[in-house]
Amino acid sequence: MTHRRRFPHRKLLFAILAYGFCLCTLNLCAQSAVGTWQGLLPGAVKERLVLIITQDSRGSLSAQLLAVDHELTNKLDPITFERGTLRFSLPSYGATFEGALTPNAQAIRGIWKWSPDGAGIPLQLDRATAKTSWAVDHTIHKATLITVEPGIRLEVLDWGGSGRPLVLLSGLGDTAHVFDVIAPKLATKYHVYGITRRGFGASDSPPMLWQNYASDRLGDDVLSVINQLKLNHPVLLGHSIAGEELSSIGSRHPESVAGLIYLEAGYPYALYVHSPNSIAVSWSAMRQKVDAISDATTPQEKKRLIHEMLNTDLPAYGESLKQMSAALETVPDQNPPSAETLQSRMFQATQAVHDGAQIYTKITCPLLAIFNEPSPPIVETDSDAKAKDKAARFAVNLKGLREQEDAFRALGQNAHVILIKDANHYIFRSNEAEVIHDIDTFIATLP
Repeated sequence: MTHRRRFPHRKLLFAILAYGFCLCTLNLCAQSAVGTWQGLLPGAVKERLVLIITQDSRGSLSAQLLAVDHELTNKLDPITFERGTLRFSLPSYGATFEGALTPNAQAIRGIWKWSPDGAGIPLQLDRATAKTSWAVDHTIHKATLITVEPGIRLEVLDWGGSGRPLVLLSGLGDTAHVFDVIAPKLATKYHVYGITRRGFGASDSPPMLWQNYASDRLGDDVLSVINQLKLNHPVLLGHSIAGEELSSIGSRHPESVAGLIYLEAGYPYALYVHSPNSIAVSWSAMRQKVDAISDATTPQEKKRLIHEMLNTDLPAYGESLKQMSAALETVPDQNPPSAETLQSRMFQATQAVHDGAQIYTKITCPLLAIFNEPSPPIVETDSDAKAKDKAARFAVNLKGLREQEDAFRALGQNAHVILIKDANHYIFRSNEAEVIHDIDTFIATLP
């Protein structure tokens, strides 16, 4: 009788213990995924990714993914870790990842996809430590905020060094930290600085109107930093879209710099050539003229601007639109950006910079333009329609590249053009040694 009374209680106790053990096991399993993970996403230039996973008091996981070299942070939603398998989505880009935790819990090996139907890319994320984590900026530099106009401060990095001042300007969407690897190497010969343009990173963001991000406005920001740091005739180095800041300064205030270095930055926003490849810059210029007509304060001013547009701009613009339409025939359809992306600071600032592009046709100071010259895609069979479309797009882009090279050479003996075969748009990372050599050779020629 006594045993019969105790048995139910013993069974209940075992059930409670078993349930508790399951909870602990699940919690430990989740805990094994908590922490900082990092890995290289394969590509022409490997992207450094850092995954930071946290867990709240209810056991729910949340995570952020950092693109270290671009200082971009993305929230992951959803993220799950069940039976040793980690899954997460990157809604802004439509990307996904699924990977398994290794037995020693020190790595997650899986597959990254940019789209549900896209090809899988192998990606291993290793558990990071305080000493190895890429999420921590290990580069030795000073970071300050410099006011360039009331209420607008820009992040300025100083990697030190001695010699001629060298100011680095990043591409669109990046910050000065994109140069964290190459800057210390340049600092062995030069005093190296970096500027993060308005709207990005730690710099302030005025309202996202093109007037606040026009090329000359961005160029004035750089001049303001140069003046406040009391830099004597620095060399300006710009990557990608920074070519427009270089050209703004080189065309309006060439006396303020010793020279300009365009790293994959010599495109139509930097030096205008009328062609289908320049349509984006033409579009921005046209939009700005329409705004000028709207803002004109007198009838005669409106009349003058309208006549100029009718007689000069529209005929040339119509021909460019026809050429662009023909080129777009081979471009595949794409999904529109998500609502989250459209509302993000990054997207809006990027659009404002694009809309603020201006036309530059004359640069008088010494300059070096370094371009990536890619090889054409291989078309194996006549029936390979996708490859043939890709080859057609390549031909259009190559024609644009040749036009830009010729335009820079036409600037005269102060302009030097270098082509690096099969490099990458981030040419200072894909071909670092070659780029540093070209920089040194150019700067050595400057007075």
